[in-house]
Amino acid sequence: MHDQATRMRQIAGVYAQASRAPKPYVITVTSGKGGVGKSTLALNTAMVLADLGVKVVLLDADANLAGLDIMSGVTPRFRLAHVLRAECDIEDALVTLGDGVRLLAGSSGELDYPQLGPDAQRDLVGGLIGMDGAVDVVMIDTAAGLTPEIVQYTEEADTVLLVTGPEPTAIMDAYALIKVISLGGMVQPVSVVVNGVRTPREGEETFEKLQAAVRHFLRREIGCAGCIPRDERVSEAIRNQEPLVRRYPRSTAALSIHKLARTLLKNEIHGSVNLSVAL
Repeated sequence: MHDQATRMRQIAGVYAQASRAPKPYVITVTSGKGGVGKSTLALNTAMVLADLGVKVVLLDADANLAGLDIMSGVTPRFRLAHVLRAECDIEDALVTLGDGVRLLAGSSGELDYPQLGPDAQRDLVGGLIGMDGAVDVVMIDTAAGLTPEIVQYTEEADTVLLVTGPEPTAIMDAYALIKVISLGGMVQPVSVVVNGVRTPREGEETFEKLQAAVRHFLRREIGCAGCIPRDERVSEAIRNQEPLVRRYPRSTAALSIHKLARTLLKNEIHGSVNLSVAL
């Protein structure tokens, strides 16, 4: 663990010294409950942001259960575990998914997967944001649930994008995550995405329930980044190992993700990157 911590501090230090660009914007995409489409949302939002001229690095931070590379149809030579074991540098491990978007893939089922402590996580994110003008946005796709590692990634974010479904269990798990990070002192904005809704009204009601609970019990505000409709094209795109916005760009879910990405760019990211796009 000591060797790993030293390695991560070296990575963060090298990139921080080299960088002269403004600090990239960090978005942590997370969820309380698994199966709500968090990784699909992270991948496709990153692709749309890249189409809008944003240089994105997408980190698959699902510890040893990663899948963004499979969903994208790529086979990286190096993964996050190789970086953590000092077998390659961050930039060597990045794989291009399209113009303007690169992926640092995670691992799945490695017996010797290096576990990250808070300091190492902080230094990893520091290494990603310090890549000398090569990135405008770092998007971190966490595991689902509520672990110290997930909480730490929310603390490293400029904005937390919290994905939930309309089911009561998903809403309760989303509330639990907001509760833990709020009581821990996190003040970063939380924007909720309600995924897999049958109607726009269902999405609105889901957010209103969550918002009311957060206001009443936690005394804080949350935002709504958007609602994504239930769409069979989503699972078809995953089966074909291609991002939804590429395989079915005119599907209802893809169009909603386009709207979500533009909302993020307008309300959260735009002041942090030097862009001139029509919003």
